[in-house]
Order: sequence, then C-alpha cells, then structure tokens
Amino acid sequence: MRSALLKHGVRATAAAALVLATSLGGPAVADTAEHGDPQGQAGLGLRAPRPVDVRITASGIESPESAQAGLVSFRVRTDDPNGHFLQAFRPHPGVTVDQVLADLAKAVSHQPVPTAEGISAVRDEAELFGGAQVTPSVSETFTAPITAGELVLLDFGAFLADPAHPVTRTLQLQGHRTSGNPTDFADSLVIERDTADGPRFDVHGLDRAADSILVHNSSSELHEMAVQPVAPGTTDAQIQAVFDRTAPGPLPFTGRPVGLGVLSPGRSALLETRNLPPGTYVLLCFVPDDKTGLPHAVKGMHKVVVLT
Repeated sequence: MRSALLKHGVRATAAAALVLATSLGGPAVADTAEHGDPQGQAGLGLRAPRPVDVRITASGIESPESAQAGLVSFRVRTDDPNGHFLQAFRPHPGVTVDQVLADLAKAVSHQPVPTAEGISAVRDEAELFGGAQVTPSVSETFTAPITAGELVLLDFGAFLADPAHPVTRTLQLQGHRTSGNPTDFADSLVIERDTADGPRFDVHGLDRAADSILVHNSSSELHEMAVQPVAPGTTDAQIQAVFDRTAPGPLPFTGRPVGLGVLSPGRSALLETRNLPPGTYVLLCFVPDDKTGLPHAVKGMHKVVVLT
C-alpha cells in the first residue's frame, strides 16, 4: 500500500513539474497533436518496444545505423573495466557537429574563463538528451523523446581523456510515434533546479536501487546526474567539505559513478539502472557553471541518498 501511494505521489509531482516547465518555456507538450512525438515531454513514460542497443568498448561505439524516432530508449552497456559515459546530442539548425565538439573541448579545459564560455556555447548550440554512465557490472537504459533526424552519440569519457580525437557514432532517427503519459513508469523523480544558493537536486521518492528515475532539468543551465557510491553514513556536509578541500581523512567515494548524462534546460529523461547494488550514493553534477566555470557539484549540487 505504501509503495502504491508513494508512486502515485511521485507521478503527481512529476506531472506538475513537467506542466510547470512547459508553462515557463520548456519543450511544449501541446505539439504532440501536430507532430506525433515532438522534442517535448509528452510520452516519456512509455517504453519503446525495441530499445536501441548501444555497446561501448575501448575501440568505439556499436549501435544500429537507424531507429524509430519519438520516444527513444537507449540500452547501454560496456565490457571495458574503465567504464564509459555515453552522451546523446543534436546540433541546432545551422550548427555543425564539429563546432559543438570544439566548444565542448573548451568546456572541459579546466580553465575558468574558457570553460564557462565553452559550456555556454554548447548550451546554445545543441540539444542534449541525456546519456548513460555504465560499467561492466552496471548497465543502464535512458529514454527521451526525440524527433526524426540525425542524432550524435558521443563517448564522453573518451572525450574527457582526449578531446582532440572524439569518438562518435551517428544514429538516424526516422518517422514518429504518438506517445502517452510521461510518468507511467517513474518510481521516483529528481528535478535539477535553480535556487538562491545555486543549482540543486530536488529528490522525490528515490529510495531503491532498482527505481526508474524521471530526471527533469527545470533550470537555465545544462545538468547531469552522476550516481556515485560513498561510504555508509556519508553526509552532504562531508561531500561539500571534499569539494572545499577541508575534509579530513580518506575520501568517502567507494567506486566508479554511473547515472544519467547531460540534459538541456527544460528536458527530461527516464533512467533505469540494472544491477546497481543497494547502498549509500551521492547524486552529483560536474557540468561547469556557465559564469564561473566551476563544476556545479563544487557549488553544492550534490545529494546523498540511501538505496535499498
């Protein structure tokens, strides 16, 4: 009974968040009548009948050449012990993939001014639909509404190591599919939002490792949601102390992060994680601030959760 009531409450909160985001200028739900399934949020809750299987190895990205547009599910896995981070994006009309990648390289430069300039440019030049951070033991499916056209899949982990040689694959999305309720399959909700103290995670109902998480970016900046294991008993104050470089003793992180890739403002994605062990985790956003270049996590965008 409690589980059913909790899920009902999460769905109601998620629906209200998406309606509010649309009213504030986010991708429009109303466009579904004309376009079937737009770049908006209308059908996020449906599960695509044939997920797009994506495998990332040390030698590249393996995926089909084409898939059905509309509500698109990407089932991502890797056998590389180093793990991989897949990011999906589409340049805006008139912008080339090379331009987006050049500005993304500035955004990961770790130099405050170029970093802020680069991430601001990427925000304005492209639509980012999320992605998946995976390891050999933890695979993920992320689902997002995407219209027909070319979509770029980027191995972002490899890009961080060598921005001069990006590893990408182009996927052609075709046709359209009418979609339904955006919250039907969400067990929990995470809203990435702006506050007076900086960007934050607003978490609703996330208490199980097997939860399907609806992630919505209601802010004006790009955000991700890494999910990294930490020692039992870790607090957000301790996480902040790590970023402030005032933490005594060993770091609380106990393993590699998984989680959702970067979302553009106003966008949502459904994240489903396979084989995530129960334990204590911290949600983190390392996307740099578009004014200071500092990672959002350093500015307080982190949230410790205990998952059963």
